[in-house]
Amino acid sequence: MEANVNKARRIARVALILGAVATAVIASAACADETTESGGAPSIGPVANDPDIEMPVDATPSPDGKDVYFIANSKVPDEDGIGAFRQAAIYRVSAAGGAITKLFQGEPLVAPFGIAISNDGQTLYIADSGAVTSEERSDGRVYSMGVGGGSPTPLSGTDGLAPGGVEVMGDALFITGKRDGKPGLYKTGFAGGAVTEVAAGDMFVDPSGVAIARSGEAYVVDSGSAVHGAAMASVVKVFPDGRTEIVMDGLSVGHPAGIALSNDDKTIYVSGFDPAQGTDVVFTIDAASRAVGRFTDGISEFSESAGLHRARNADVFAWADSHANGTGTVYVLRGQ
Repeated sequence: MEANVNKARRIARVALILGAVATAVIASAACADETTESGGAPSIGPVANDPDIEMPVDATPSPDGKDVYFIANSKVPDEDGIGAFRQAAIYRVSAAGGAITKLFQGEPLVAPFGIAISNDGQTLYIADSGAVTSEERSDGRVYSMGVGGGSPTPLSGTDGLAPGGVEVMGDALFITGKRDGKPGLYKTGFAGGAVTEVAAGDMFVDPSGVAIARSGEAYVVDSGSAVHGAAMASVVKVFPDGRTEIVMDGLSVGHPAGIALSNDDKTIYVSGFDPAQGTDVVFTIDAASRAVGRFTDGISEFSESAGLHRARNADVFAWADSHANGTGTVYVLRGQ
């Protein structure tokens, strides 16, 4: 078992490094032509940056938008005391900034890339794509964890999903990942149990972030476009009955790819890259007209755009760049 855990650690380190150095791809000319400067622009400010906390990959606000919970890494010494390696941890910070609290670090977390919070603000759900699920396999699972800290608990039924993203809506937990090699969107209850396929198959290649409208429609950002290939990303709308349609294609996004909806469900926010410069941008897509805007104020000098989530009851968003300001920064965006 120890050998498998060490192997999983190595896999996690490689995965996190690759995620951090992933380069931006250039969106298709068609997509660039369709992009306009329409759509409301959010305001933005940093809330978490610390030289001892590296590579934040995803962040979610509390339902009231007052706190932010995020996944990042800190260095821990090797067993021989000579070097150090990065180990994933879960943190909390006020949405106004200030002291950062470490809630948990280390095993069983291996390669967590997605985080969401329950409707009552008491439970975190962590999508770990490299979690060790047996002596022979490290194919991922979802964990639950109290917001006060403590060891994450495996969510039953999610073993082997290789989850990329996670979000809460109503009485269900929505998870992007792969089951039996089939990429798509799945859901389960807050206590786990049976995992149901919402939509899966050829429409998806590498599903990552997910946002759920109050109507039950889901929006998944897939970092490997089924139309243009793995170098492009798409936003896929998933209806409650499992039907799918592409809302936008040919986008350039980070790792993990982030997506969120405005509080009125009218605007889709996608964490990505400027198609010409390869630097950070938050795309705003009108859910009805599909008109696209782009927001770059305060983030245009960075190039490691990552996870994005909205507070349950407010237009307050948490967004991460895994390298901004040196070691990575978590920001709060406020919609307008």
